[in-house]
Amino acid sequence: MTKLTLFIICCFLAQSCRSEFVRWQGFEIHYTTFNSTLIPSDVAEAHGIIRSKRRIITNVTIRRQDKAIRARVRGTTRNLLSQLFIMEFEEVSETGAIYYLANQIIDDRDTLMFSIDIKPADQDDTYHLKFTRQYFQ
Repeated sequence: MTKLTLFIICCFLAQSCRSEFVRWQGFEIHYTTFNSTLIPSDVAEAHGIIRSKRRIITNVTIRRQDKAIRARVRGTTRNLLSQLFIMEFEEVSETGAIYYLANQIIDDRDTLMFSIDIKPADQDDTYHLKFTRQYFQ
């Protein structure tokens, strides 16, 4: 198990109250957001992740029958001023795990509305994930 896999698992466990998943057409879509400073600096550097108290990571994983599934993941966030941010998801693939990670800037006391489209490989349909999060620094 690599450091990033171990870290992501710990984030899911540590933030279980904020980590969520949905079931859709036989898939489980797991998603969470967390502050980028939780990622150890050596792990962040190895994966090109910018660490800052003003940055969050959005993590999306797709599973079917307990197996990691590749997908096309695209998304945006809007704040309360309706400013749009296009999320750039990077695929991180490891043995038995595939993560889609996006890194973005947040403001103090920010409320973000997420809209993420997830299209699993070899599927015609796209799941439209929407959720809102508040951030305090």
